Amino acid sequence: MLDELAAYHVDWSDLDKAHQNNSAFLAALASDKDALRRLVDGVRTDPLLWDMCEHNRLFDKLVLHDAPDRNFRIRLHVWSDMEVAAPHDHRWSFTTRLLTGGYDHMLYQVVEDTSQEGAAPAFEPRFRTTERAGDSYTIHHEVVHATTTQARTVSLLVRGPAEKSVSRRMDPHTGKLWFGLGRKDQTEADVARRRMTVEQFEVIRAQLADAGLV
Repeated sequence: MLDELAAYHVDWSDLDKAHQNNSAFLAALASDKDALRRLVDGVRTDPLLWDMCEHNRLFDKLVLHDAPDRNFRIRLHVWSDMEVAAPHDHRWSFTTRLLTGGYDHMLYQVVEDTSQEGAAPAFEPRFRTTERAGDSYTIHHEVVHATTTQARTVSLLVRGPAEKSVSRRMDPHTGKLWFGLGRKDQTEADVARRRMTVEQFEVIRAQLADAGLV
């Protein structure tokens, strides 16, 4: 599987084709326990990948592979127990596959944008589904969505290049709007706050082994 990874390329201009190819690729990677284990363990010995890993409230993020010349990056997310994410979009399109656990998934439609600084656009729920282990989906970077994640959820993700400088996260109760920035635009304090420690990585590694994923 690692040979296929070295040659893999994603064309995000055709989202349907990207979904088909990425879903098949993630399924093959998830089923190759040795390859996934080698990618996870390789994070600790690759300074560039290790620097991109993060410990967040919603989920811990391992960056397993980065191929900007081939339009993709592979991430593994280990989610916190029963987390509810606020409606948000992304700076990039992506395909994800759930390895364990699951979540309720809500897609929204922005019905009225606003010019008021710091105010979120008006949006309404349009589609709800439940994603389970083995499911895959692809989302365009302009789509607003939210997840309610079950305990012990792990997901594998192929993300594309950044298509915009910021993402938006919206509070449906207060109308407050937050902006998410790429690493190069974050403050040193923000980067330091999210930086993963070796101890946190070892906990994640043990969780993945206990789940039979690596």
